[in-house]
Amino acid sequence: MTIAICDDSVIDCLLSKFLISEYFKKRKMTCSIITYETGTKLLSDFENGTVFDIVFMDIYVGDELGIDVAGKLRNEGYDNLLIFSTITPEYAIASYSVKANGYILKPFSGERIESVLDRVLEHYVRDYIRIKVRNSYVNIMYSDIIYIESRNNRCILHTTDEEYPLYMKLDDIEQQMLDEKSRFLRCHRSYIINMDHVTAVDEQFRLDNGDSVLIRSRSRAQIKKTYLCYSGKGKV
Repeated sequence: MTIAICDDSVIDCLLSKFLISEYFKKRKMTCSIITYETGTKLLSDFENGTVFDIVFMDIYVGDELGIDVAGKLRNEGYDNLLIFSTITPEYAIASYSVKANGYILKPFSGERIESVLDRVLEHYVRDYIRIKVRNSYVNIMYSDIIYIESRNNRCILHTTDEEYPLYMKLDDIEQQMLDEKSRFLRCHRSYIINMDHVTAVDEQFRLDNGDSVLIRSRSRAQIKKTYLCYSGKGKV
């Protein structure tokens, strides 16, 4: 999970980063936190492909109004969690015009951070991966991914609609899918499959688009077991 904190106060940035880190550490969850002193830099990173699961946005960020930055972020396609922070509740109602998921008053405390994160994360699951295709970025639904293969120093993402070339290592793609790891299985050094698209398994995985994918021979029994435990289909 990747979290952005946009706040021009260095002290508030450091404190919120620490408290958020402690929240996830207590729950044995991994998170990466990126801090920004300006909304312009946050917007630039998002437009260049950085994926955020949660954005903590101060209402006042230097000369910028956080609600304006958030509006631009939404217009660029950001549809994940957005939490505003401020010393005053003055903009609480206005914040919901940009589909804010939460509002936290300063000074930050562990209790306040815990309360807002418990509430917004209760039903939250990021259901897509953001990838670069030529000169732009697209969101691919996890449910649409059939499998990913490594071929000739690049990866090919096979979806229900089309194929996308990815100039990334398969290991790095696997890391991006940690939150969705239960449905994805690294069955071979060159393949990651979406087990929801498996129709049968023997010496290979048979997929619902007609393709077949290799299974690592020395781990075949364990890989099959993982799939069977996930699916409950009993196809061997």
